[in-house]
Amino acid sequence: MNQIEKNMNDIEFCTAMLPQVSRTFAPTIKMLPKALFIPVSVAYLLCRIADTVEDEPSITKAQKEYLLDLYIKIFQGKDKEAYPIFINKTKLISQHSSDVLLLHNFERVYNVLNSFESEVKRLIGVWVIEMALGMKKYAQSMKKSKFRFLKSMQELDEYMYYVAGTVGQLLTSLFAHFSQKITPNIKHKLESFADSFGKGLQMVNIIRDMTTDLRRGQSYIPDEILSKYNLTRQSIFETSNNEQAQRMFNELIETAVRHMDKAISYIVTIPIKETRIRLFCLLPVFWAMRTLQ
Repeated sequence: MNQIEKNMNDIEFCTAMLPQVSRTFAPTIKMLPKALFIPVSVAYLLCRIADTVEDEPSITKAQKEYLLDLYIKIFQGKDKEAYPIFINKTKLISQHSSDVLLLHNFERVYNVLNSFESEVKRLIGVWVIEMALGMKKYAQSMKKSKFRFLKSMQELDEYMYYVAGTVGQLLTSLFAHFSQKITPNIKHKLESFADSFGKGLQMVNIIRDMTTDLRRGQSYIPDEILSKYNLTRQSIFETSNNEQAQRMFNELIETAVRHMDKAISYIVTIPIKETRIRLFCLLPVFWAMRTLQ
């Protein structure tokens, strides 16, 4: 098998994995211009791998931090041993999901990354490193009965930056690189809205998935806002607390909507002639607003 055939097979693997690990990203990515389709797909999958390590329930906090540290070193290019060690260590995680299947095939995604021009590789690497640093900071041990919850709205905002704001910035970098219509001035404006573009979508996910997260022993609703409405994570859904819970949800929704307003500003800043990029960004925002309704 020659290198071109190997790259084609790896590209096919990446495109096949997208719908397996993403509910909303895979359908919308098809809207992108051809030149952006594979780079954005690979960038998403690399971010998803970092998220999978942070979210894996079968390993300890220390193991997560170690793996994420190796992942960061791979993209920094400072430690040649990090790549084989990361692959070998992650293969020991039992496959129980599409996310872990993707993790086990990290080298295939990385092969496609290495087929890109150096500047595209650099742009992706910068933001994968930034995300992985945040994942390392917020990694929790799923083996323990007590979990580390977020304390303040400021901490929630920082968490959302690492898991989603970084994606907004990564996309902006790639859009500007591939589109001659996105001038340096337009790119600067996009960067000012990019964090909120990601944070708004993440905030909607947090609100939507709160019950499911609590069943898993996780919660992204900060202590600060629970205390403000005299609630606990256990009492949110009690009938007697309906009024306080509704007020708390309204405040969270208002926070999401403020980010969504900036997400709309992000979209309309993209040049009108970049219709496919605009559609790619607009659809998840539309779906998120429908979820909030």
